[in-house]
Amino acid sequence: MWLSRTFAPLVLLAMLLPLSACGFNPLYGVDKTGFSDPQAELATIRVGNIPDRLGQQVRNQLVAYLTPKREGAQKHYALNIRLALSSEGTALAQDESATRYNLQLVAYFELVSLASNKKVFSGQARSIAVFNVITSEYATLIARQDAERRAARDVAEELRTRLAVFFSRRTKAS
Repeated sequence: MWLSRTFAPLVLLAMLLPLSACGFNPLYGVDKTGFSDPQAELATIRVGNIPDRLGQQVRNQLVAYLTPKREGAQKHYALNIRLALSSEGTALAQDESATRYNLQLVAYFELVSLASNKKVFSGQARSIAVFNVITSEYATLIARQDAERRAARDVAEELRTRLAVFFSRRTKAS
């Protein structure tokens, strides 16, 4: 019993030692290998205007994610985004009217270098948010608007992550 208490920390340490060489690097942390910081690269992106209220929500959330310290870094990239919103009834009442909707928001994006005016990265980010239809039209409207806000936030988070991974891989490859 005493022997097992003495060796347990040593065994645990011996098991954790190989993990220190696994090659894991945090995406938003400081890179000790000398490569640039993806978060600093994200701050050099100018997010273009996106039409409509939902586009404003995506843009505002994305700007807050890309420049959390509100620093005025010189812009090297332009991010152009086009949104597509659709809704589909997923639950039906006995009279065959929809009572639950899936709201799908897709953001088609391209990142353009301002120096060369060439596209360096493109893709899409998507989110699905759900809302219920109830007898009150006002409550249904508020539920839909809330679903749109959640979808906008999720799309902005996915865009930030995809851009950070792009910069992280690009700096390691170069």
